Amino acid sequence: PPGADDEYIKMKLNDGSTMETDLFFAATGRYPVGKNDDAGLEAAGLEVADRGMVSIDKVTLATTSKNVYAAGDVIGAPALASTSMEQAQRAVASMFSESSDSDVCQDANHDDPLSIGVWTIPEMGYYGLTREKAEAEGYSVVEGTVGFDQCLRGRVFAPDGLLKIVADSTDGTVLGVHIIGKEAAEMVHYGMALVKARTSIFEILKTVYTAVTFHELFKEAALDANSKLDFGVEWQEIFDALQGECPLSYDDDYLREQFEMIDTDGSGELEEDEMRALFESMGKPVSKRIIANLMRLSDTDGNGTIDFGEFKAIFDKVGCVQED
Repeated sequence: PPGADDEYIKMKLNDGSTMETDLFFAATGRYPVGKNDDAGLEAAGLEVADRGMVSIDKVTLATTSKNVYAAGDVIGAPALASTSMEQAQRAVASMFSESSDSDVCQDANHDDPLSIGVWTIPEMGYYGLTREKAEAEGYSVVEGTVGFDQCLRGRVFAPDGLLKIVADSTDGTVLGVHIIGKEAAEMVHYGMALVKARTSIFEILKTVYTAVTFHELFKEAALDANSKLDFGVEWQEIFDALQGECPLSYDDDYLREQFEMIDTDGSGELEEDEMRALFESMGKPVSKRIIANLMRLSDTDGNGTIDFGEFKAIFDKVGCVQED
C-alpha cells in the first residue's frame, strides 16, 4: 500500500502504459497444476486440458487413465468445497461398482445447476432461471418482488434487502429465486427446494411460515407474483370446483345453448341464482360461496351480472372448451 508520502500506487501494465491508483485488487483466478511436469499427470496417461484441468467421465468421474479417478478443483468448475465432497463420494462409489450395478450415486447429473451463495455484504443467493432466461426458454413469466422490510425480522435487523420469485404465469410454478440481503446464502437453499419440486406460488401462499423469520418473505413475494396473474389464487378454488372430470363436449355451441336456456328473459345477462342454476344444468353443481366469488371475479364490466363472453372466458381458462 502507498506510504504517507506516496498517495498512489503506480502499476506498469502489459501494454507498457502506467496506471496510478490508490487501491489495487488482484482477481487473477486459479488453476490446477495438471500441466506441471512435477505433477506427472500426463505421464501417467491422464488427459489434461490447456488450463490444467483433468478430463473426466461425468457419470463415473473416471479419468482417461485406467483406475484413476478425479474430483474437486482439479476437474474445473464449479470448484467448490460442497461439490468437491459430493464428487469424491461419487468417484469412490464408481470405483467399487460393477458395470451391471445400478448405483444411485451415478444417477446424479454432473451439470445440474447449483444454488449459488455470494458472501459479500450484503449476501447474495440465487437458484433457477431469471426472467430473461425463462422467456428465452419459452416461458411466460411474472415476477414477485419484495423488500426485506416487508417482514418483521427484516424491518428490525436488515431492511435493505430484496427477494424475487420468477414464476410461470400459466400455472404459478416457481422457476427461479433470487435474493440479496442478510442470510441470502442460507435462504437460497429453500428457494432451490421450491424450484426443484416445481412448487407453485399458490402452495407457498397456503404455507404457514414461522414468525419472526426471513422466510416470511417468500410468502410476500408469492403474493406480489399472484397479483400480476390473470387468474390468481382466488381463481384456483373455482377451477378446482369446476374441473373434475372435464368433458370435451363443452364446445362453444354447447355453452351458448346452456346459457340461453337459463337466460329466460333473453337479456343476455345472468344473475347469481341463474349462474348457479346454469352450472347445475351442466352437471357442475357449485356452492353459493363459489358462485359469489365467480361472479365477482368474472364480472369484468362491473355491472353485477355475467354475459356470455364473460361466462365463456371462465371455461377457456379451465380448459373445458373444446377447440374448433
